[in-house]
Amino acid sequence: MPRSKKDIPERVLENQVWLRRVGSDGLSLCFATAFKLEDKVDLTAFAKSLPEGVVLCNPKIVAGISHIEAILLQTREYWLRNQRLVHNGSIEILMRLAGKNQISEAVEASGIKNTKAVALLGLVPSEEEMENAVGEFLSAFKSARQNVRLLELNQEKAKWLKKFHNLPLSLSDKELLIALQELSVLLIFK
Repeated sequence: MPRSKKDIPERVLENQVWLRRVGSDGLSLCFATAFKLEDKVDLTAFAKSLPEGVVLCNPKIVAGISHIEAILLQTREYWLRNQRLVHNGSIEILMRLAGKNQISEAVEASGIKNTKAVALLGLVPSEEEMENAVGEFLSAFKSARQNVRLLELNQEKAKWLKKFHNLPLSLSDKELLIALQELSVLLIFK
C-alpha cells in the first residue's frame, strides 16, 4: 500500500535523487539514487519486493547519471513500442544496465548479494511511487546513508566496466558511455 508523504522518513524528502520527467503516460518519471550501507548485506529478497520498473544494483555497474538516463529512456521507448526483452520490467532494466542478455547473468552482475553500496533506480509513473520506493528502502535499512555520488563514473569504475564488458581499455569516458548504450540496444537482437 502506498504511503503518504508524511509517512516517508525526513531523509527521503531532503535526499539526493536524480529525477527526469519524460511524459504524461504511465512511464513518466526516471529516477536514481544510491546508498552506502554500514555492513555487507544481501539485498536479493528486498529487490524482489520492489514495484515493477524499480531496480537495485551495485553502483559499480553504473557509468554515471548519463548512463542511467540513457538506459531508462531506451527502456521506455521499447516498452511504448511493446518490444520488451522480458516480462518483468525491473529485470529488463537490469539486463540493459548490465548489458547482459541472460536474466541469470544480469542478476549476478547486479552485485546485490553481498554489498555495502547500492543504487536504486527506476522508471515509474509518479514521484509518489519513487518516494515510496526510496522510503521503503530507508525503512528496511535504517543505517543506509544516501550518496548520489556513488553513481558517478570515476577512473576505477571506468577501468572495471571496460574489463567487465571486454571493451578496449583505451576508450575515453564518453566512448565508454556510447559503448554501454550500444550494448543495451543490441540486446533486442539477441
